[in-house]
Amino acid sequence: MSAAATPTLGHLLAPFGPRYVRCEASTPVPRLCVDSRQVTPGSVFLAIAGQTHDGHAFVARAIEAGAAALIVEEGRIPGLVHPHAAIVDTAAALPQIAAAFHGWPGDQLRLAGVTGTNGKTTTTYLVAAMLAAADRPHARLGTVSNWIVDHEAASGFTTPFPLELQALLAEVVARGGGDAVMEVSSHALAQGRARPLRFDAVGMTSFSQDHLDFHGSMEAYFEAKARLAGEHLREGGVAVAAVDDHPACADFLAAAQAPGARRWRASRGAEADAEIRIVGRREVRVGSAVEIVTPAGAGLLRSPLVGDFNLDNLLVAVGLGLGLGLGLPTILGALAECPGAPGRLQRVGLAEAPGPEVYVDYAHTPEAVARALATLRPRCRGALVVVLGCGGDRDRGKRPIMGAEAGAGADRFYATSDNPRSEEPRAIVEMMVAGVAAADRR
Repeated sequence: MSAAATPTLGHLLAPFGPRYVRCEASTPVPRLCVDSRQVTPGSVFLAIAGQTHDGHAFVARAIEAGAAALIVEEGRIPGLVHPHAAIVDTAAALPQIAAAFHGWPGDQLRLAGVTGTNGKTTTTYLVAAMLAAADRPHARLGTVSNWIVDHEAASGFTTPFPLELQALLAEVVARGGGDAVMEVSSHALAQGRARPLRFDAVGMTSFSQDHLDFHGSMEAYFEAKARLAGEHLREGGVAVAAVDDHPACADFLAAAQAPGARRWRASRGAEADAEIRIVGRREVRVGSAVEIVTPAGAGLLRSPLVGDFNLDNLLVAVGLGLGLGLGLPTILGALAECPGAPGRLQRVGLAEAPGPEVYVDYAHTPEAVARALATLRPRCRGALVVVLGCGGDRDRGKRPIMGAEAGAGADRFYATSDNPRSEEPRAIVEMMVAGVAAADRR
């Protein structure tokens, strides 16, 4: 916890009209837990009704572990005599409670948030490289790992849950950091995990089918992502989106209605009047080199990254960097050296060794598969072979489409189940292969 003084129940719950039973507003909260297994003597346990488990069912376990007090939903546990505070909706209150418990660290940082079906991780790595080049201590939070000012830490979720997220941001402040760039997933936005953060810059890299097992429809999926621009942008902040291939990205910009918001389109050239756009391309042996114009001037953007999808990521990163107050020369210098994120069209093995070139890519959507293969095809001097897996217990509707894209873009396609979780691996593979067969019949 970053605050010098121990918070109290009243400090955390005042906005939610709590009813106190055998405790009071002055009751201290030295440790706050939402998992009963993490409760230690003196902790306060906050019971939340989640998607798979209801924390109210574990109140007895929390009391046995030494919880000094509980925060529960009104009327959920009739006859509860252990000291507790009752409010209407603990899940809805959690993000604000977590921020207050950790001393509102988001208000002490310049924040950049990135959403998009594909490209979030790469873009956060690009922005983090800019901050490092500017000697600005920072954090990078996301899928691969978390960078906290001076060290790397494991990452459990693309966007952490509120208590962990606020704890990480508090650690950034405590270590002297002034900036944070983070991936903000559609799940997190739909669940309110990013509340009550306000970002100086937000970006959307792409939008295509994914996570329909959670959202139910593409409309609901987009509405979740649009919340980053619509609900989380600071007054005067920057919203930037890659608009060439994804019409929804323009709608993302339209959602940015904060007073004084600057809405910047990023285009590889299709949008002739886009605020950030490519106006010329140079032939280079390795990577990419394009001439760009931006609201801060023009320059030559060089990068080791290749492919149109990475140009989208680079242009969005430029906008985010400008939104964080970085100068264009610093931005361009950092991008020229940044290799991107691990596992994102990353060449593996020894370049000088005989045999095929081998790349690893995180492609987990139909669009990502198609774009990765389209990028590699011109480099391929022989057969283009792809080994592709779909994870279990995730959006099943995209599996045959991913299989069809792999079959169309590669010379040989090997289907696997990736991490099948609770599903039968063969069933996953059969769904992918069915997509190839259906495409062949057409």
